[in-house]
Amino acid sequence: MSAWADGMRETPFWHEAAPPEPASGSDAPDEVDVAVVGAGYTGLSCALALASAGRRVVVFEAGAPGAGASTRNGGMIGWGHRAKIETLAKSYGREAAVEMLSEARNSLDFTLAMIEHLPGKAMYRRTGRFLGAGSARHFDALARWAEAEAPVLGMEVEVVPRAVQGRHIATDLYHGGLYLPQHGGLHPALFHAGLLASAREAGAVVVDHCPVTAIAGAPGAWRIGHGRGETWASEVVYAGNGYTGGGAGPFPDIARRLVPIPSTIIATEPMGENRVGALFPGGNMIVETRATHGYFRPDPWGERILFGGRASLNVLPERESARRLRDMMLSVFPELGEVRLTHSWKGFVAFTFDGVPHAGQLGGVWHACGYNGSGVAMAPYLGWKIARRILGLEDGATGFDKAEFRAQALYRGNPWFLSVLELWMKLQDRREGVAAIRRRS
Repeated sequence: MSAWADGMRETPFWHEAAPPEPASGSDAPDEVDVAVVGAGYTGLSCALALASAGRRVVVFEAGAPGAGASTRNGGMIGWGHRAKIETLAKSYGREAAVEMLSEARNSLDFTLAMIEHLPGKAMYRRTGRFLGAGSARHFDALARWAEAEAPVLGMEVEVVPRAVQGRHIATDLYHGGLYLPQHGGLHPALFHAGLLASAREAGAVVVDHCPVTAIAGAPGAWRIGHGRGETWASEVVYAGNGYTGGGAGPFPDIARRLVPIPSTIIATEPMGENRVGALFPGGNMIVETRATHGYFRPDPWGERILFGGRASLNVLPERESARRLRDMMLSVFPELGEVRLTHSWKGFVAFTFDGVPHAGQLGGVWHACGYNGSGVAMAPYLGWKIARRILGLEDGATGFDKAEFRAQALYRGNPWFLSVLELWMKLQDRREGVAAIRRRS
C-alpha cells in the first residue's frame, strides 16, 4: 500500500484552515518612518507596536504574508534555549548567561498575553511538553540539567523515568525524559492571521509579493529597492529570520551570522480521536533529543498526527524528505505502518553560532532573528522589543544585548558545511547509544 494518500499536498496542513492571502497588487508608500522586511511573527509584532505608537510603517513580504516559518512551523509554544548556562557563562559570565536564558520565559508570557488580545482564535492550549531522551546517556544529561539549571531559570520541570513515560507517550523508544508543564500548542497560521489583522488595523501597510532587492543609505535616510520601485525610510528592520536571501541578498551582514536549516513536517490522514489519544495519553507536545530532532503532536482537533523533524540538513525533494520523516515516525509508533500521509511541507529556521537569538542593530539595520527553532514565542517578543528600541524606550533592552552577534570566518551566508555537520551528528548519536532509524518505506 502506498504511504501517500491520493492527492497528497506539498503545502502546510495549517493552510487548510487559514489559507495564504492572494496577491493584492498593493502599492508601496514612497516614504515611511520604518520599513520592516518580513511579514511573519517578528515583523508584524514590530509593525503593530510601531503603528500603535503613531509611526508610519510599511511591511514588505516576498510572498504572501506569513509565507515563511510563521505559518509552516509545528505550532509548539514554550520557553527554553539550546544553549546552557555553563556554556554561555564561559564567554559572558554566569549572571549575563542567566539573564539571556531567562528571556525565554519573558517571551512566553508576552506572546500568550498577545494571543488573548488578537482577533480570531489561535487555538492555543496549555498541553505541556514531553522531551524524550534518545538514549540512557541523553536521559542522564537531561536529569542533570533539570537539577542544576532549571531551578536557576525558574523553569517548571519533572524528570520522567522510562518506566512511567507511558503517561505522556505510548512508545518504548525513549529512555525517559522531561515533562515541561508550561508549554503548549496552537494553530500557527491562525495566530499569524490574527497578528496580521491587528497590524493592519493599527495602520501598518503590508505589501505582499514584493521582495526587497536592495538596501542603501544609513539611519535617517534608507533607500529600499523592491519589486514595485523604491521606498525611503528613516529606519529599516530585518525580520526574515531564516530567509535572508544568503550572502548575495540585500542583508549580507545578517546572512553571515545565521545558518538557515530546513525543517520538514508531515501530516497523517485522520485517524480518529480515540486512536490519537491512545498514542498521546497526556495530550502533550513531543520533542526528542535525537540529532534528527523529531518533534510531533496531535493536530488541534485531535484527529491526526503532525510529525516534524530534520529529514536532512540539506534541502531534499518533498517526497524524499516525507519518506525519511515517515521512517522517523514509525520508529516511534511502528503500529502506524498502514497510515497514509496527506501533507508534507518544509520551512527554514535560523540557527546562530552561539545558540541564542539576537536583537539590535548591525550596520544601522535593526534586526531580531536567530530563534534556533523556538520562534513561536520569541519572534513576537523580540519584534516588540525592537519596536520599543526604535521608539527610544528603555524597556526595549533585552538580556541578549550582552551577546555579540558574531560572524564566522569563511562563512558568507550559504551553509556549505551542512553535509559534514549532518554526518557528524549521526556519528554523535551512534556514540551516545541512540537507536538508528531503519528504512521502512
